[in-house]
Amino acid sequence: MRFVIAYEGTRYAGWQRQKNGQAVQGVLEAALSELEARDVAVLGASRTDAGVHALGQVAWAETRRPLDPERYRIALNALLPDDVRVRRCDLPEGKFLPLQGVIEKTYAYRVDLGPAPDPRTRRFALHHPAPLDVSTVDVALAGVLGHRDFRHFASSGGSARTTERTLREARVERLAPDAIELRFSADGFLYHMVRNLVGAALRVGEGRAEPEFLVRILRDGPPPTGIKLAPAHGLTLLGIAYGPPIPLDSRQVP
Repeated sequence: MRFVIAYEGTRYAGWQRQKNGQAVQGVLEAALSELEARDVAVLGASRTDAGVHALGQVAWAETRRPLDPERYRIALNALLPDDVRVRRCDLPEGKFLPLQGVIEKTYAYRVDLGPAPDPRTRRFALHHPAPLDVSTVDVALAGVLGHRDFRHFASSGGSARTTERTLREARVERLAPDAIELRFSADGFLYHMVRNLVGAALRVGEGRAEPEFLVRILRDGPPPTGIKLAPAHGLTLLGIAYGPPIPLDSRQVP
């Protein structure tokens, strides 16, 4: 069975199961094992960090209980905590491997620009009360679009074989007078890549660096002071697109 999953990452140590700390993958495996009355392992598509949220995480597990996908989804959600929800179940032909066939991933980073934090979004947005030139942030992000080596925007500890990625979208969208969202789409992302891009872009918007700051980091590396990593709670995995032979775009799941 293939799953599209949404979760609030606040109380989880990330997607991937952990020896120390509760992970979304482990919670899903526990619910599936109870439903199937046997041990069930789950394969996921994206290793979101501790505190990061998701609307379109994709996973797969070998299921045997004879329920149609919609009934299976309802039964599984009844066993999951309120901060994890399966949005869709389906049965692709053949074995689906979540890490294979990915053509694009999309993340969004929300920023609350109000003078005081909005309590409704405090777990999903970075509160940034200092003045921010949003148009300059947009210009800075546009400078790093395309196929590039993003190694200087990756934190140590990642396991990627190559640091080259194609960044197809990097822009700012205004959600409300005091709220913006930085959106990123690429064929893949390095460890902490989005959060480092956000941290550098906000520095530009604050007027503490010129718009070419991100391009200069790509070319020369970070400044001696480093890049301020944006907090995890503002980041959400919106979804993942797959190409043939088993296409899926979890960003479009209602």
